[in-house]
Amino acid sequence: MAKYKVLKSFMDIHTKKTYQVGQEVELEKNRFEEVEKNLEAFGGNYLEAVEIKPKKKVSKSKG
Repeated sequence: MAKYKVLKSFMDIHTKKTYQVGQEVELEKNRFEEVEKNLEAFGGNYLEAVEIKPKKKVSKSKG
């Protein structure tokens, strides 16, 4: 699964859940593509992929 940020509010036709601007959601790639395709008629660009930054390892110094 990948995380996406909601850029425009919309209601999911399958779950009937409303997603608000700024909300982050996790979707499978095929579900993301389905949502984007369905919302193209309304201007598209409803979701944006969120870049997941790897956590830095904390090195402990011995002194």
